[in-house]
Amino acid sequence: MKKRIVPRMHAITFCVGCEEAIPEKAITCFRCGTKQPNGENAVPVVFCEKCGEDYLARAMACHHCGHLNPRHPLVSGRASA
Repeated sequence: MKKRIVPRMHAITFCVGCEEAIPEKAITCFRCGTKQPNGENAVPVVFCEKCGEDYLARAMACHHCGHLNPRHPLVSGRASA
């Protein structure tokens, strides 16, 4: 039986030094060690149920494998006309 990956939302931001994607509350970058300023704008991401890669939460589908984002309003039926 294949284990199902449950999508979870995580807030990320990008390093001011090397532009690596890092957690929103990171004090320093994991890649280059640059200290991060407070107040960076976070970017919500989800992890794909199919491939496990992260992508923007507002995207309609995973840009790695094309799996539809179940949280997107047009996919879940919550969009208003």
